[in-house]
Amino acid sequence: MSGAGQLAVGWAVRFRGEPPSPDTLRRHVRARLADLPTLTHRVEEGPGSRPCFVPVPEIDPREHVHELVTTDPWKRWHSCLQDVLARPLPAGHRPPWDLWLIHGYGDGTGAPEYVLVFRIHHALEDGAGHHYVLRTLFTPRIAPQRSRRPTGPVSAPAEGGGRVSSRAVLGIAGDVARSLRGSGSWAVLRRPPTGKLVTAVGTAATRRLVALSRALDTDISVVFLTALTGAMRAVAVAEEERPAPLALLWPLTVRTGGERGAVGNYLTMVRLRLPCAEPLPLRRLAALSRQLEAGRVERRMRTSRALMRRAPLPMSLGTLRLLMRPRHASLTGTYFPAALPQPALGEARLDGALGLGAPLPGQLCHLTLLRYRSECTLSVVHDTAFARGADLPELWLAALAELEAAV
Repeated sequence: MSGAGQLAVGWAVRFRGEPPSPDTLRRHVRARLADLPTLTHRVEEGPGSRPCFVPVPEIDPREHVHELVTTDPWKRWHSCLQDVLARPLPAGHRPPWDLWLIHGYGDGTGAPEYVLVFRIHHALEDGAGHHYVLRTLFTPRIAPQRSRRPTGPVSAPAEGGGRVSSRAVLGIAGDVARSLRGSGSWAVLRRPPTGKLVTAVGTAATRRLVALSRALDTDISVVFLTALTGAMRAVAVAEEERPAPLALLWPLTVRTGGERGAVGNYLTMVRLRLPCAEPLPLRRLAALSRQLEAGRVERRMRTSRALMRRAPLPMSLGTLRLLMRPRHASLTGTYFPAALPQPALGEARLDGALGLGAPLPGQLCHLTLLRYRSECTLSVVHDTAFARGADLPELWLAALAELEAAV
């Protein structure tokens, strides 16, 4: 994830147990490659800047699976990620992904543990694809899901379709129109990117977010965004800016059940309006609930899936590029619940996970809330030009407490 243009995304997980040797981990990955088509393709630019996937017949795990031994006495496992995130992905003839084994951190007094960090070029894989890789690597074998179009464009899923909603089409058209006008104020988010990305992490108990969402008759994604709205309002106040509505890109998957592990980025984007000018947390929640009403989201997903399959390829790719313009929204955020039945690697058990996003070119910040068992982990990947990004996990937790107090 070095530089804003690389778009390296993925995950980091912690295992409790003795770390494997690098060669053992490489053999494990090689044994699963047949079920992981995203790891056996590279991206090339085709005609008209159209990205295409090219299969790589021979993969040498030594070029992708690496070890990093550190003796720094970090108190939290999240703190050991930065050395990896600053490195470039494999390039040239090699598929653009890597897997890092990190161990040796801590004071040596606790039980042994280690961290695995997986990164891949975003063109090859989206959030659902990350989950498939994680599940395939560390749970019992599941049926392979190969890409039906291994040399197809990045954002063009395979054949299929669905009904088109006129309301959803109007929503897409409105988002495209807003992408041409820009995202408004927020000078703190319009600074030129430095290209150097750093991370900040915060955690909340899953039971806490579940209880709050039930008390408010909503879901965790709305609770997440309501607290994020409060956090960004606090950023504006700290920067001596007047809090104003803030546009955020919210990815929606258009994958079908048979495309769980398929190569490519199967996403559409929705532009949400964070009501940061609103001082009352329950009114923020109400505004976001209207935007993420279940029927509205389902219509958008179904319509986007149908249009991406039926529309001419230049039109579907051009629309998606407009939706992802940084002028369209200053932030990207996503919520993902990870379902992993008894994940393990040898005798070690997986007991912590976080998602690693990347700001889109021109953006300064990407936020992921990943739910895994007892914890929901907020990971903020931000350009150093947005120094307040380092404060967002703490501000988010403070806004979450404010929302709880209002119930």
